Amino acid sequence: MYKFLYNMAMSRPTSISEARARLPELARRVAGTPGRVEYISHRDLEDDVAMTTRSHLRFLEDSLRALRARTAGAFSLSGSMATEVGDAELDAALDALRTDASVRADLKRGGLDA
Repeated sequence: MYKFLYNMAMSRPTSISEARARLPELARRVAGTPGRVEYISHRDLEDDVAMTTRSHLRFLEDSLRALRARTAGAFSLSGSMATEVGDAELDAALDALRTDASVRADLKRGGLDA
C-alpha cells in the first residue's frame, strides 16, 4: 500500500505544452484515481503546478485544519496549575508514564509486524 501511494505521489511532471495537448486525458486520469495528483511544469515557474480533484483538495485542507486544531493550545505554561505533589513524586509518576508509553508503543509495533 505504501509503495502504491509513494509511486502515485512521485509521478513524473508533465510539461505545460504536453498538459495543454493532453488536458482531457489528464483530467480523466485525475478524476478516475482517488487522491491522484498530476504535476505540470513550466520553464518560467520555479515550482510545479499540481492538478487534483476538488474532493481530494478538500480532504487535504480538512486534514491540515484538523491537525492544526489538535496541536494548537495543547500545552499550558508552567505554574498555570497548583499541586501539592513534590518533585520526587512527580518524577516517579512521569517515569511510570514513560515506561507505560514505551511498552504500549512496543506492543503496537509488534502488532504491525504480524
